[in-house]
Amino acid sequence: LENDDATLSSISINNSPLSGFSPQTTSYTHILDVGDVEVPIITASTTNPNATYTINNASDVSETTTILVNSADNTQTMTYSISFQQSTYALVWSDEFENDGSVYLSGQTNVVDPSKWYHQTYPVNGGQGWHNNEEQHYTDRLDNSYVSDGTLKIKAIKETYSNPQTGSFQNYTSARLNSKYAFTYGKVEVKAKLPPEQGTWPAIWTLGQNIWEQGAYWQTQGYGTTGWPTCGEIDIMEQDSDKSITSGAFHYGPDFLSRQYTTDHTSVADTENTWHVYSMIWTLEGISLM
Repeated sequence: LENDDATLSSISINNSPLSGFSPQTTSYTHILDVGDVEVPIITASTTNPNATYTINNASDVSETTTILVNSADNTQTMTYSISFQQSTYALVWSDEFENDGSVYLSGQTNVVDPSKWYHQTYPVNGGQGWHNNEEQHYTDRLDNSYVSDGTLKIKAIKETYSNPQTGSFQNYTSARLNSKYAFTYGKVEVKAKLPPEQGTWPAIWTLGQNIWEQGAYWQTQGYGTTGWPTCGEIDIMEQDSDKSITSGAFHYGPDFLSRQYTTDHTSVADTENTWHVYSMIWTLEGISLM
């Protein structure tokens, strides 16, 4: 063993080897996963096991973690540094509901862009109604969903309505829109105002692309193979009777009888008159709702 050796034999970040590591290279930049805001855990080992080292962790990802190595005979030192670069998001799908000169025109009541959205109208409970004892039918009518003045409106109406596909009746109508885009990992942001009336239940949520649900968009595209909750469900935002809070949830499990979920809520002021951004960040390590 060379007692004056002050090199490291390895550096790991969150238990994974540092990409491009070499004992003689002392400066590194580690690119964080999209959405990561925490300083990674750094571990190391010395070429000479009798050498010592000290890790000075960065306090946040804008700073640098350093590793100071002392040789076994204390005659040599080396300093390794690791800076962190946050990944940026690339916009892959969006709808701003603004005048684009084709689908959406200013000063008009526009249909929702059919290249991006699908109206789910077939009642999922055997053609009779909807889950959670909902008291409306969803329609593709302009009465219930339309774009004007730069925003999407989803409107609930009290009326007796017969679903044209099954003939079943409900006393309210509204709209349920499926985005024609599926993804794994990324960031979702939705800016919205919520209705103040009791009985309304606005929601921004996802189901696995493989959901078996008659009349849903991905079912019509041949993807429906898996029942709920095995397909997975992420509730980015829901609001029921308490209009001062919103909630988020994850639903999962091997089958309906063994279904599980975790949920939490947060206080949100004036959801009726103030625009709020409801978001989800989904990485390999986890999902955050905000």
